[in-house]
Amino acid sequence: MRCKHWIGIGASIILGLIFIVAGLGKLLDQAPVFKWFFASFLSLLTPVLAKIIFTWLPCIELAAGLLLVIGVATKFVTTFTLLLIIGFLVNNSWLLIQGLGDKPCDCFGVVERISEARLSIIGSLYIDIGMLALVLITLFCYQGGFFNIYHRFLTEKKKKLNNE
Repeated sequence: MRCKHWIGIGASIILGLIFIVAGLGKLLDQAPVFKWFFASFLSLLTPVLAKIIFTWLPCIELAAGLLLVIGVATKFVTTFTLLLIIGFLVNNSWLLIQGLGDKPCDCFGVVERISEARLSIIGSLYIDIGMLALVLITLFCYQGGFFNIYHRFLTEKKKKLNNE
């Protein structure tokens, strides 16, 4: 049972790191991602709604990633990220249907350009599926409560003090 808990913690940390990298990458250099984002979504969203989503998505990804790595309200934040990942899956599937599967997605913003690794829409779809698996592992293996606001390090120390 203890191993299952650590698997859940590991999955939440990996998921959090992915969101941190994606959020920071988009925040550091928004211009190229902004052009691509608008070109992809003008047929689906109004320009105002697309701009709102584009402006807030990196901040939301960064905040969710930090909360997952720290371990604050892990199951609640994981459930919220599930909604984001479903949105990413729908987005990438839509772009794939439009025949843009080999185009770069700029999902990680400046991080992709620094590492010189261009992630395609298909590659991004694979990452989204992996993130979905991490969400499910976290939800089913993490033993903390749904609204538990204490991060995992405090609760581990508290359990040790109570056992002594």
